[in-house]
Amino acid sequence: MKPLRPTPLTSALSLLLIALFCLPTSAAPPGEQLIDKVIAAYRDIDQYDATMRLQIRETRDRWTHTRQTEFFLVFDRSVNHLFMDMPYQQVAVDGSHLRYKGQQFPGRHVEIPIGSDPFDVFRIVQQTLAPNYPIYPVIQPDLAFLLSDDPLVSLVLFSQNAAGKPVTLPPDENDPQNRPRIQVAVPQILATLTINPDTHLIDKAVFDFDTASMGSPVVTTMAYIMDFTIHSTGEPIAKDRFAFDTTGSIASPSMQHMMASGSNGPHPLTSQPTPELVLPDIDGNEYDIADEDAQVIVLDFWATWCPPCVAGLPELQAVYDWAQAEGKSVAIYAVNQGESVEEVKAFWAEKGLSIPVLMDEEFTTAQAFMVNGIPQTVIIANGKVQQVHVGFRPGIGEQMKAEIEALITAVIERK
Repeated sequence: MKPLRPTPLTSALSLLLIALFCLPTSAAPPGEQLIDKVIAAYRDIDQYDATMRLQIRETRDRWTHTRQTEFFLVFDRSVNHLFMDMPYQQVAVDGSHLRYKGQQFPGRHVEIPIGSDPFDVFRIVQQTLAPNYPIYPVIQPDLAFLLSDDPLVSLVLFSQNAAGKPVTLPPDENDPQNRPRIQVAVPQILATLTINPDTHLIDKAVFDFDTASMGSPVVTTMAYIMDFTIHSTGEPIAKDRFAFDTTGSIASPSMQHMMASGSNGPHPLTSQPTPELVLPDIDGNEYDIADEDAQVIVLDFWATWCPPCVAGLPELQAVYDWAQAEGKSVAIYAVNQGESVEEVKAFWAEKGLSIPVLMDEEFTTAQAFMVNGIPQTVIIANGKVQQVHVGFRPGIGEQMKAEIEALITAVIERK
């Protein structure tokens, strides 16, 4: 199974957040001088306890859609401990291990020994967060500044000219605190950081995306607005704040191993009411799962760039052909993740596939169905999620047929 590919938004955002703390520290223009002070302030912090409130704002024509969530971060440099608590997932470093767990993998967690090596933001992102979070930012700006000691980060980013030079902006005219601001541009993103003048820590970060250059025909504007509440710095943090509960959980040596192994318990959607799903199909016609009258519905979340997804599609096609030939009351849809209609149509023609395709270009349906790794196949009956299969293994098609048959029989017996 492959983790979800980061979208252009999250890929560019990751580069920007890391680039911010790697800007050259030689004396120069005011923007760079202020960045120097911010870098120094975070490097001087041994203990840090903060909440980040994230608002994602999308504007389409006259309509504005807003999503909000919170991220919690505690960090103690003196003992090499860190704990991040985010929607549906947690990351912890205890000085010897890096651990990760996500709600979509109940009963399993990632546990990676780090020995005496210093942990850094790249290690956290690459081994836990970056592949799994297509909607929300994969790292926080404060985390990036706190973990800024890897010189290779700067080498990689600046060889690609990832960020422009920072500039200083006057305080926002509506800001009663008269706080200085720093602005940094990278291709497709403009970041504005509001800095506390007393502590030189980040109070607010705004990331404005140029969605047109990202190839989005729908979203006219998009912004990530992050407000930080710093509860304490330089004060002892209780040991239990870093607790990572592994009770009844099986450790996996990597994210890939955990995903391939599946969960040690039912997916959290199992037996839950079916989430809403309204998506266009490959021809632009709107499909609403609430209008579906088939006894069983199968949704397969996939992408062309995901080898396990591609390996599983022939088995899904065989299930689709079987249901059609047998006259089963089954609706099967391949739900594409974040690609264009043109890409999918060309791929479908090349592979000779005929399964109906739905286009989840902005991952909204993936989020509703708690898809943090693909392929993920969801089997629905009686208005509830009955089975969730994460990953691909040979023979999954025959297993799905048996599950579908059992569900149809149960529906008939209930009548």
